[in-house]
Amino acid sequence: MTDYETILYDVDDPIATITLNRPERLNAWTMTMSRELGHALTSAGNDRRVVGVIVTGTGRAFCSGGDLKDLTLDDLRVPKPAAPASAHESLATNAETAGPFALMRNLDKPVIAAVNGPAVGMGAVIALWADLRFMSQEAMFTMAFSQRGTVAEGASSWLLSRLIGPGAAFDVLISSRRVQPDEAFRLGWVDRVLPAGELLTAAREYLQTLLLCSPTSMATIKKQIYADLSGTLTNSARASSSLLAACVDSGDIQEGWQSFLEKRAPQYARLGTE
Repeated sequence: MTDYETILYDVDDPIATITLNRPERLNAWTMTMSRELGHALTSAGNDRRVVGVIVTGTGRAFCSGGDLKDLTLDDLRVPKPAAPASAHESLATNAETAGPFALMRNLDKPVIAAVNGPAVGMGAVIALWADLRFMSQEAMFTMAFSQRGTVAEGASSWLLSRLIGPGAAFDVLISSRRVQPDEAFRLGWVDRVLPAGELLTAAREYLQTLLLCSPTSMATIKKQIYADLSGTLTNSARASSSLLAACVDSGDIQEGWQSFLEKRAPQYARLGTE
């Protein structure tokens, strides 16, 4: 097991939990944390024991944003990537600039952001890149960027517009106002709001239910959802037909049908290289 400076990484079959772990700085984001989150996500993707991933924070905050005592303006300068050749390459291209955030979307496994406390700036961005967001009643979001003289970082303008609509995204991005759990749920920013003591339990229970689902099927559906965000209805229909035709010859669809007919839980192969 790798020793990390700024995060904790734990695997309890079938769940990997990544915990941002700088409680003395309210889990403020650093370049070291960025590298370590990327490494942990890659490890979770390679680990066959892992069906899903939870990202959360230690203590009373999820992530208080970029650590301005650690980051420099030079850290914000990144090379401009080449434009993707097609919509299907967009996620891979985003990985060049979004770093570990894009790994959450590219991962073949579902990622839940368990937002246990305030998620500010880059903390809110981390949650946006997850597949699902479970939020504690003690948490809140604020994008904060306009109050720091910067821009909508980490593709947050794209992500937030698609989650809550361009008008609501415009409001919370330019105002940097606080968004409390009830409003976040009403807007569709988060999927569940829970008492603080039930947050991680709910996230784990949700991932446990996925043991009845095919990991290969879930990985394919995840790719379909994100590819379709920048595609057309016609292309989506064509792609789903092609994917279904390929699926017919897979072991998972055969196991899924047979287990249903035999009234037993399916036994699917898990994804990973280790």
